[in-house]
Amino acid sequence: MNYDNIDLSTLNYDTVTYGVIDISFIGEVDFSQVFENNADTVRKSLDNKLFIIHWITEPTFIEDGTIIPEGLYNHDEILEVVRQEPWQSDEP
Repeated sequence: MNYDNIDLSTLNYDTVTYGVIDISFIGEVDFSQVFENNADTVRKSLDNKLFIIHWITEPTFIEDGTIIPEGLYNHDEILEVVRQEPWQSDEP
């Protein structure tokens, strides 16, 4: 799937899956299969141990077990995840 041509203003986010993945796998991501363009555009946890990517069609690197996510989430669930540590700090 080519994510470059998707109009985000009309995207049905119910069709999107989010993966939280250990940072050690970042070099294994084929960024042509996810919304993010490269390692610099993924959201990383504050401790830089995890990152998030998202997709509509499951990437082959997830399908074949090259990368095993810590968790898979829908849109509403990932919003809850990133509101907590290690994605948010309690410090002002």
